[in-house]
Amino acid sequence: MEQLLENYIEGCKLGNAAHQQQLYRYCFQPMMKVCLRYHKNMDDAGASYNTAMQNVLTKINQYENKGAFLGWVQKIMVNSCLNSLKQKTTFELKEITENEYNSFIVVPDAYSNLDSKTILQLVQSLPQTSAMVFNMYVMEGFTHEQIAKQLTITIGTSKWHLNNARTILKEQIKNINKYENRKNA
Repeated sequence: MEQLLENYIEGCKLGNAAHQQQLYRYCFQPMMKVCLRYHKNMDDAGASYNTAMQNVLTKINQYENKGAFLGWVQKIMVNSCLNSLKQKTTFELKEITENEYNSFIVVPDAYSNLDSKTILQLVQSLPQTSAMVFNMYVMEGFTHEQIAKQLTITIGTSKWHLNNARTILKEQIKNINKYENRKNA
């Protein structure tokens, strides 16, 4: 599979349309999962995917075979999703105190009985701005400083949205667990 990917990349660098199409298909499934973390529907996720893949194909000569290719593509996907959402989203300035931020505790067992599809649905049900910050912080590993810079918001607002997302998710997971416990009783 790695050799096949390398062939696609080299073909794309030469402008080969067949290799571009194959690379598009190769990236589709894993990168659509990334897009669906940011978008609530397939149409918007697909639009971000297409925009990002156009950027990938345009910038393919900048890929220097250092690190995982899909990691490089994922960065472009995330930026495409963020650019799309920034055009549609207005950020309300909200702040959270450090004590409020540090008081949130996640119980790992709460996630153990959830499958990836359920987790994706829970994240997609979050308010758009909180979901965006949650994805950037939890899934992509951005710091609050990086999120604030990328979204042109304050660090406190980034922390507030992360806390809001965590609070909503915690409540939703608690409700799912209650339902499962009643169902199994």
